Amino acid sequence: MTDTNQKAIRLGLAPSAGTVERLFAIFGDEMIPAEEVRQRYYRNMNADTFKAALGTEKIPLPVSTMNVSNKAIPHINIRHLAAYIDQRAYLADQELASRLNPGDQPS
Repeated sequence: MTDTNQKAIRLGLAPSAGTVERLFAIFGDEMIPAEEVRQRYYRNMNADTFKAALGTEKIPLPVSTMNVSNKAIPHINIRHLAAYIDQRAYLADQELASRLNPGDQPS
């Protein structure tokens, strides 16, 4: 199924197996309802704001549906979510390292 309105996700890191396993233990499925992701990780956003931010530079996660319908429940693939979580953790590590060791900037 190809959605021509949705840009392809381009994450720099493949998700770690551990992150995927932990997410599966939490959510119990490969396709996670977007609302469950919002409730767990984006509690500060209301449903409309979260829905508008998905698939943009603010929250660059692709959204899938299990059927073709305007009322279809949006889902996020567990591997996309895991890769995004890993990517955000990596960026946080880099930011902390640069603040703690300002002279050790990579060239």
